[in-house]
Amino acid sequence: MTRPPRPTTRLDLEQALEHASRATTLLVATDFDGVLAPFHTDPMQVRASPGTMESLRSLVHLPGIHVAVISGRDLATLRQLSEVAVDEPIVLIGSHGAESSSEQVRSAMEGAAVTPDDEARLHQLRRDITALIETHHPAAAIENKAAAVVVHVRGLERELGDAAVADARRLALEHPGVKVLKGKSVLELSVSHADKGSAVTAYGRAVGATARIYFGDDVTDEDAFMRMTRPEDITVKVGTGSTAARYRLDDEAAVARCLQRLEHLCTTLRVTS
Repeated sequence: MTRPPRPTTRLDLEQALEHASRATTLLVATDFDGVLAPFHTDPMQVRASPGTMESLRSLVHLPGIHVAVISGRDLATLRQLSEVAVDEPIVLIGSHGAESSSEQVRSAMEGAAVTPDDEARLHQLRRDITALIETHHPAAAIENKAAAVVVHVRGLERELGDAAVADARRLALEHPGVKVLKGKSVLELSVSHADKGSAVTAYGRAVGATARIYFGDDVTDEDAFMRMTRPEDITVKVGTGSTAARYRLDDEAAVARCLQRLEHLCTTLRVTS
């Protein structure tokens, strides 16, 4: 069980960013929903906050800096919503690390690949969850991913949403080998063995990162927070709730300001110095 981090001031995080900006090789990684982009009742209408993607694009073009956007979304949806073009150097990692636009990350994550048995398990799970939602919880929504099926209840009355999540969870537990991930107004049922923590650390190893930064807001980001324990690591929880992250920001707007500050620090050191 994680505990709330020691209270940190803006100056604490500012000093950490200044230190990280001096790293020979820096990895900047971030979740998408709830960090770069505010939530929306329609998951496909989510868009990045002004300035966030611009800062990431500036950072990734500086010498020695690598940038990744890591999400539970499948890779195709993440690319669509983030609007990161195929030829851009920003690495997209979808399905909690099971998919990636980077050959380096794909190679590093081969051990978490979905097997034929996993695919058969997922096919049965999708069929059962779809029948459950359509019959008993028609106000909820279903999203199919490459290695998971997701039940969305954002915008529903709490009682209705809780009932849909509870029934879906109960049904999923009848399927051996299915990982149940409860997020903000979502329940993800996955057959993948990957997680965001293994993905970000694998990418960090692949590029030889001497410092790593990760922004996340949900329980699935705790895998990254708990793996990133080196003194040079900066882990930032966005929003409220217990966390293993070292620092905390209030919301997506604060993330945008933080990325702009990091962009300024890195540009000053790597271009104008």
